[in-house]
Amino acid sequence: MTLRRKGTRRIVVGELNYRWTVAPNDEPGLGIVVEHESGHGQRMVTWVEHGTIIAPGLVREVIDDALKAGWHPEKPGDELVFRRE
Repeated sequence: MTLRRKGTRRIVVGELNYRWTVAPNDEPGLGIVVEHESGHGQRMVTWVEHGTIIAPGLVREVIDDALKAGWHPEKPGDELVFRRE
């Protein structure tokens, strides 16, 4: 399922373009949902505690962490989920 463009923000990390949004009112916290701008690759969700300020700097960090952990944003695959303490 691809993120709708409306309500998402664009961010560039490295040389790749991504779309991201925050899934509010979910448990176990707030979900930062990120996918490659094309919408055809693997989606990534990183859960953070309620009350966390989600700014572009944090989104860049979770993208970098996910890439280091094996996320392949341009390849199809199951959603990858992380938890950030």
